[in-house]
Amino acid sequence: MTKSLALAALATTFIATAVAATPAHAGDGKDLLKFAPESSQIVMVFDMADSRDSALLQKGFKKLLDTSTEATAKLAELGLDPMKDIDTVMFAGGGATDLDADKLKDIVIIIEGRLPKDKLSTIPDVKTSTYAGVSIFTNDDTDAAFVGDRLFFTKKGKMKAAIDIALNTGKGKGKSLAASKKAKALRDAIAATDTNADLWMTVIVPAKAQKEMKADQGMVAKTVAVGFNFTADLGAAMKIGTDSAATAEKMVGMVQSQLPQILQGASAIGLTKAAKSLLVSPDAAAVNISFTMTEAELMALVNMARGFGGGMGGGAP
Repeated sequence: MTKSLALAALATTFIATAVAATPAHAGDGKDLLKFAPESSQIVMVFDMADSRDSALLQKGFKKLLDTSTEATAKLAELGLDPMKDIDTVMFAGGGATDLDADKLKDIVIIIEGRLPKDKLSTIPDVKTSTYAGVSIFTNDDTDAAFVGDRLFFTKKGKMKAAIDIALNTGKGKGKSLAASKKAKALRDAIAATDTNADLWMTVIVPAKAQKEMKADQGMVAKTVAVGFNFTADLGAAMKIGTDSAATAEKMVGMVQSQLPQILQGASAIGLTKAAKSLLVSPDAAAVNISFTMTEAELMALVNMARGFGGGMGGGAP
């Protein structure tokens, strides 16, 4: 996932450089779906405006941020507080034939909050161009642009298509996820997702991966929907859409048969309560999975992430 992480790191650099005040658009991110390309196979939304008061999120976010010394330095220099200045983040990606995130061809990241329009041009080595009246700023392999008050990121050379979709000009080959017949499966999966969650994600499993699952395991997962809520604890819920009720029953039986091993493994890394709260049940052709993670357990996971980051020189995004 190196390329995807690199793109995310570049997006973080843009964000860290863009600090001031512009109008905000708080919400669960569903209004941003009209900006996602029809090829999208994954959509992830973080509603920071709704969850920023969570002490649990604030602690976890700060510790994760500390894994990147470069990002921390930029934020400190510019006085940016992402928990206050960013309201909503949407990631949409598609065009992959398997589950390898590096192979996503169409990626768009959209940020809503208080971000200035006059800072992108000051980024070192940035190149500027204009399309449909929108300024595009290119740095390495990433394009950035303000479309209205929203900040867009795409891979280099992909911003024009994103602008066409955002402005609904009818130009180009791209269509919106919200309007395309090809995207019905993802829209249906999103409809079954808890989009009121603080952080939610919906994934369409590529046909190639489904075929491999069928051959290797005799089961098929067609969609995955996940929602996280930040309260005193972290509440997580997952819905896996399968090809049949029989598959869902089989999948539940497999997980339940492995619960002792799951509990043992989770306990070994300090997640005993989370493992004991794990619930798995069939729901027609879907499987519902939920668990609750305490603050101490979440911090243990974050510290593990920090350890990995430290092992990579402290610069892991």
